[in-house]
Amino acid sequence: MRYRAYPLEHINQRPAPRHIVDQEWPLVAVQEPLCRCKGWPHEEYLRTTLLAFEAYVSAFRQDPEKARVFDLGLRRAFFWEGRRIDDPEVICEIAGESGLDPASMRKDLEARTYEETVVAEYKEAMRLRDEEGVPMTSPTLFLESGEVIHNPYASEKKIENGKITEVHPPPAYGEAVYEGFRDILKRALA
Repeated sequence: MRYRAYPLEHINQRPAPRHIVDQEWPLVAVQEPLCRCKGWPHEEYLRTTLLAFEAYVSAFRQDPEKARVFDLGLRRAFFWEGRRIDDPEVICEIAGESGLDPASMRKDLEARTYEETVVAEYKEAMRLRDEEGVPMTSPTLFLESGEVIHNPYASEKKIENGKITEVHPPPAYGEAVYEGFRDILKRALA
């Protein structure tokens, strides 16, 4: 299993604005009660998330199992620790903390070795969305069987002028969501 990039930065043609992400924190707290997260603690917001996507590909090329640890480390760094995952040095620190070779990742980030890979994954996701009607949510799982599963637990929301104006209750909470995703992953691995 490998995660694929769906960088909203390409879709929106700009990095995610802070006010959009700040509106998401309460939704995360409701839908993922075991996920520790807090608002971004710095004045200056992230300049990009593309390096983090590229770094994941680099991590996967080093070691697929450690890449999953690295991915979780990136998410924890941003959503809980307030670390700048747009800074190559921070990304390389997280790589080292995940058991990966930071020097190899630094080299890949400096050369932008996997930039085209991330862009190709984005273009394929957009093709699937636009030509085949595949909903793109976080996460969307593509099983070996060809089955596509989008996040069945996401809250429906309405966005007007870049602001969340309405949020509907999620279809499930807490353990029911975890059990649902466990079932999805069992199907994926079968």
